[in-house]
Order: sequence, then structure tokens, then C-alpha cells
Amino acid sequence: MTRVYVLTGSRTCSASEQLINALSPYVTVVTIGNTTCGKPVGFLPQADGCGTTFSTVNFESVNSRNEGRYFNGFAATCSVAEDFSKSLGAVDEPLLVAAANHADGQGCPAASGRAQPQASRQSLLKPWQGEPGDRFGGMVAR
Repeated sequence: MTRVYVLTGSRTCSASEQLINALSPYVTVVTIGNTTCGKPVGFLPQADGCGTTFSTVNFESVNSRNEGRYFNGFAATCSVAEDFSKSLGAVDEPLLVAAANHADGQGCPAASGRAQPQASRQSLLKPWQGEPGDRFGGMVAR
């Protein structure tokens, strides 16, 4: 296997981003859709014995090259707008169609503004802007 496709959006977080980051040293990861949410950290909840559980961030996820800190998410290699009126897995679902076409050598859809996948993993990173009405809007990585 030399290439993996991941369908992404603003609610693609945590474990899905870990998969993208973990695979990137070994295979070309092509992300189809929109920028991911940017959550390279996690926590292990700790109860205090008195009914309160604390969930503070206590680890950061990195890959085999010690790359992480993707707080701004991963930008899509091939930007494609999602159409939630389509059923997931439907033959006309935009992200799935774009991934299949890209895998068949047709590149990204013309409307995406990107003709070919970006070569380096670093170019997948871009500032996270969120989407209108997104509950994570205004969050800043520190």
C-alpha cells in the first residue's frame, strides 16, 4: 500500500487525525473534503474519590518522526464541499466520488481549486478557521 484516502471535515478530530499523522511517514495520505478540527492532545480522566472527575490534557500525540502539534488541523489535499443531503456511501456522495476519481488518476474536481495532491505533509497544515455556527469557533492553540 502506498496511498490512503481519508474523507475529512471540520468535525474530523482526534483519532482520525492520529491516523492521518501516524500513516504520513509511511504512505501518501490524501485527505478529501475540508480541514480537520485539530486535536493532537488527549486526556485520561482522574476521579478525586469525592465525586469529581478531572479531565485535564495530559498527553500529545506524535508520529514516528515526532511530528504533531496539528492544532490547526490538516487542510484537505483535495478540497470538496460536503453535501449532507446525500446518504453516506451513496454513489453520488461528493467526497466519495472525489476520492474515487482521484484514485483513478483524474485529480481533484475542478471546483476544488487544487489539481493534484500536495507533496509534503507540512503543506497539509493551515490555520483553522472553523465554520459558521461551529461550536469550536474562536479556539486558539497555545
